[in-house]
This record gives sequence, structure tokens and C-alpha cells, in this order.
Amino acid sequence: MSEPGKIARPGIRGVVAACAALTLVVAGCSSGTPTGGGGGGGGGGAPTDGTLTVGLLGDIGQPPDPDIYYANNGTAIMINAYEGLVQYANNTDTVKIAPRLAETWEVSPTNDVYTFHLRKGVTFHDGTPFTSAAVDVAFKRRVAVKGGAAYMVQGVKSVATPDDYTAVITLDKPNTAFLSYLASPFGPKMESPQGLTANAGSDDAQTYLSSHDLGTGPYQLTTAQTGVKYEMTQYDGYWGPKSPFKKIELPVYTDESALELAFDNGTVDTIVAALPSSSLDKYASKDGVANYFLPTLQGALVTVNSSHDFFKTPEARVAFLKSIDQAKLVNQVLGKRSEVATTMYAKGMIPGGSGVEDKQAISYDANALKSYVAALPPNAPKTLVIGYANGNVNAQSMANLVVANLQTDGITATAQGYDTSTVFGWINNPPSGPDAFIDGNNGPDGGDPYMWGHVFWDASGGINYFGCQSTEVNDLLNQALGTGDMSTYVKAGDLYGQTGCFLNLSYNKDWVVAQKWLTGVPESQNVGANELNFSLLGIGG
Repeated sequence: MSEPGKIARPGIRGVVAACAALTLVVAGCSSGTPTGGGGGGGGGGAPTDGTLTVGLLGDIGQPPDPDIYYANNGTAIMINAYEGLVQYANNTDTVKIAPRLAETWEVSPTNDVYTFHLRKGVTFHDGTPFTSAAVDVAFKRRVAVKGGAAYMVQGVKSVATPDDYTAVITLDKPNTAFLSYLASPFGPKMESPQGLTANAGSDDAQTYLSSHDLGTGPYQLTTAQTGVKYEMTQYDGYWGPKSPFKKIELPVYTDESALELAFDNGTVDTIVAALPSSSLDKYASKDGVANYFLPTLQGALVTVNSSHDFFKTPEARVAFLKSIDQAKLVNQVLGKRSEVATTMYAKGMIPGGSGVEDKQAISYDANALKSYVAALPPNAPKTLVIGYANGNVNAQSMANLVVANLQTDGITATAQGYDTSTVFGWINNPPSGPDAFIDGNNGPDGGDPYMWGHVFWDASGGINYFGCQSTEVNDLLNQALGTGDMSTYVKAGDLYGQTGCFLNLSYNKDWVVAQKWLTGVPESQNVGANELNFSLLGIGG
């Protein structure tokens, strides 16, 4: 999920403000550019040495420890070295829970007891068997190391293991999003209990897992050179399908031009969600290249700062959001990787047939802000700053278009870039931020509506940069979390839309550019991970 503009999420219960914790594809967050390829095809030909080279734009930003990692650019490492009990189904735009280390499961009518029947014959990369005992160990370690995604297991009251292949998880209260927590690429992954004990050190094995792994996935992490490259080697004892790629090289590039050049000359075999939309035309009909636009839960977003004088009232905020020409921004900047958003939640997150309709009330009105500004007193503030993340080409382009439009409405406006550490610091002092902020690409931790509404609309959610919230909306989200009632979620969205604090600009797709011989790309991706399961890839003619 290293797509440009995708800000790494801090914890839903807290905010992380460090460049290393973010994945905005910014050169300043990594060091060094690879000088040579791994086992790339060379000139676009398929590799003959069993090595697939996947280019990264910017370093992964955090140690590849599944209980610490909470960014985006290294999600491929998480989903290939580690596995959770469940995952989202691959190759579909529908949010559907699919088996992984659990083959089947049952949920109690009260949504507080989850029983998982585990897959047999699975081993960790240290050779030890995977059994139900690992579930409790994994949950407890996640809480102990206090990583960003610890919230996903904080509601676990107990884990019972009636036998080696059954785990009964009891929550402290009903939670209909729990399966989505477990399916998330940031959700709890199973780690070898013996390995964690043997390598515990003084920090719960955090040092060890910064350069090794203890998972069950199809690949083992064998090299971790921060800012240079990461390498994964196929695990011979993997229980599932195996690809012809015995090794995966993930070299780090600090700018898109160098990454594109490496792809063009065959040093890199595929680039997943890392290139700006300005490169779309270049690869649209390039010989030997395949383009994939795969479903995600992500989008471009606008967040408004209600602490500033101009935006003190909902009327002002709504007028501003109505002045944004969504179609123009999406078509001119994001192109065919996106479509105009019409809902408050991610596309399809409120399923059709649920009896309610998720509809974003705010739509483009060229005169809305102009009329509002004309009615202001002569001495009223009429200066706005539209923020975007430094290095985020798509968001910067959208901010510039918004600024140009504001100036025609009688507003003195400027676009300004900010480092990501600054962005996540605004929640502690909202007046220090700009008047509005444009995300080129962002999304929830998973596919449940709660995971969207809470992270973007609640001030404790992590990506509500300016803390603009409604107590009623928060209460509705918490109520819906226990019941799963879609009408409650829709009501929460409707009410938050009326605050004028948030606009869902677009539905974004995961753009994968690959050498044409690489097969299995759609089949290896799902709406939650937005990265490729390398064990499902192949080589075609």
C-alpha cells in the first residue's frame, strides 16, 4: 500500500508522528538508491534464476515486526512472511472474510465469542508446529509491545484452547468488526511461541524481528538493509501454494524516476501502487508491460480544520467542500486509477441489499462558496492555506487546483506542503495546522464500516488530523460496532457529513505495473492488503 499519498496510519487509539513511521513515498524517509538489480528479468525478459524483483519507492519506514509495523510500504513483507487466522478474499472487489490459518469459524449470536478451527500441518519458519497455543501468545505480545494496531486485540478477554487445533476467543464486549480486525494486513499475525521465547532479549523479540521473522508465510525474511533493500526466500515447508520464485528482492528507490528507469530496463519486474498518476499514460500502451487496476478500500480525502476562524461554522465548511470540483480533480489528477466518490464510506463498505443507502450529501456547487464569501463582513478573514504531504505529487496537484478555484471565489489561498511528522502532530494543536488538508490516497485498516468511520471521524481515530468530531457520531459508531446494524452506520455518516469536516473525493484503485510475463497478479491481491501474495504469482509465455 505504498501508493503515493497513502499516509501510514498511527494507532486508532493514538498518534505516531515520526517520519520512520510513515509511508508517503518521500525521498527524505529513506536513504540510498540501489545501484544494481536483484534477479530482475533484464530488458523485460522473465527471470531464469528464480528471483522476482519488486521495486519499493521509499523505505518501508518501520521494522518488519508484525506487532510494530503499521505503515504501508512494507505490507508485502507482512503478508508474505506472516499469516493471520483469516484474510480478505483475493481477486474480488467485495469485502469478504476468507480462510487462512483458520479453515472455519463460528461467531456467537452475541458477537463476543469467536471459535476458530485451525489448519493442520502448518509449521513456523523455525520448524516448530503451529497450534492453538500460538493464538494467545500472539495476542498478548501485540498488547505488550504497544504497537499502533494493538487496539485490534485489546478487547480480547480470554483465549481458550480445548485442543491443538481449536481456539475460542472471548471478547469483553460484542464486536462485529473483530473478523475484519483479524483479516487486516495490520491485524494480529501468528508467530512462533518458541521463537519468541528464544529470541526475547529485553524487548519481547523486537530486536530479533527487525531483521528476521517467525511467521508461517510462503516466504522468510532473509535480508533487511534499511534504505537499501529487503530480501525474502521461499519457505520450503510452506503448507500452501508455491510460486516459481525462490527469492523476492525488494530494492528501495528514493525517487520515481529511478524506479521507472529500473522497471523500463528490466531490473525491476513489478511496481505495486508506488507510481504517481502522471505516469499512467507512459505505461498505458508500452510494449511488454501489463497494467492492473485492482480494487481497494482507499480514496483521496479532504479534511477541514474547524479550529480556524474561517471554518468555525458548519456552513462555512460545507460551502468550502461544495466548491471543490470532484470530477475535475479525479479526472485531471488521478486519472483512470480512480472514480468520483459518492459515499461517506469506502466504495461498497455499506453493502447493497442492506436496506439503506450510503450517500455523500455534499456535491459540487460552483456558487456555494462565492455566495458565502460575498455575504461575509468586509473585515472577515478570507485567507486559506490548503495543505498536502511533501513529496505527494497527486495531493499537491489537487491542492493547486483547489487553490486556483478558491481565488476565483474571492479567497486569498495558497497550497503548502508539510512533512508527515508535522501532519500527525496537528491533533495535539489543531490551530497550528492549515485550513484544510488533502490526502492523495488513504484508507482504513480493514473493510468494516467501523474501521472507516472511527479512523477518519473520531478525534481518537488517528487520521482525523484536526480533531473535528461529533459526540453523537462517535456514539453511533460504537453502537453499530456492537450490533453491526448498517442503518446506524449510515446515520453516523450522514451526521458527520453535515459537519463539513470531511469529503470523500475518490475511490482509488491499486495500480500495478508489471512485466508482461508475470502472471497471477489479480489473483494475488485483495481489497485490504493492496499488495501481492508472491506465492500466487507465476511466469507466462
